[in-house]
Amino acid sequence: MQQSATNQRQQYDREDAELLKRIQRADQRALSSLYDRYAPVLYPFGVRMTGSREVAEDLLQDVFVHVWEKAGSYGQHNGSVYAWLTCICRARAMERIRSTNQKRRGNEGGGGMSRGSSESEQNIAAAETIMTLKGITEEVRNSLKSLSKLELRLLELSYYEGQSQSDLARMLRIPLGTIKAKMRRGIQKLRQVAAPEAK
Repeated sequence: MQQSATNQRQQYDREDAELLKRIQRADQRALSSLYDRYAPVLYPFGVRMTGSREVAEDLLQDVFVHVWEKAGSYGQHNGSVYAWLTCICRARAMERIRSTNQKRRGNEGGGGMSRGSSESEQNIAAAETIMTLKGITEEVRNSLKSLSKLELRLLELSYYEGQSQSDLARMLRIPLGTIKAKMRRGIQKLRQVAAPEAK
């Protein structure tokens, strides 16, 4: 079962890479095929991140416009095409969320929104590849069950809401060292699932 899921994922990765090559040659049917494959995954992801169906539709359009214009920027060393698309979608969603928060703070008379700390960006980068695997295969879904409720919650808050470890410690009133240890442990558990793919 696990072997067939891994084989299927590898087959998708090969097909996706081929679609991107065709998109670089302005093949609209290849873009349509990639859209049909991943829009059903990226749309609910966008809804979850932004809380808005309308914004999620805009994000989906942004992602595939980016793919059309910059398919050549994808590098296999950065992970699967699915992970790449999810990272683009997430980055665009975070831009929207930050912009909305900044406007809201401006309307409330507060100061400008500070830039994300390097710690926050490191958290995002560390969780990026791992959390994009969520929902791709049954084995990954099963691996999420191995996480404690706190590990899963911390990774979700970091990934979907862009919370830094310091923010999480303050918000949840848990020592920063505990937050770091729990997140590290959760990421390691998820990486163990991805390890067979790297062989």
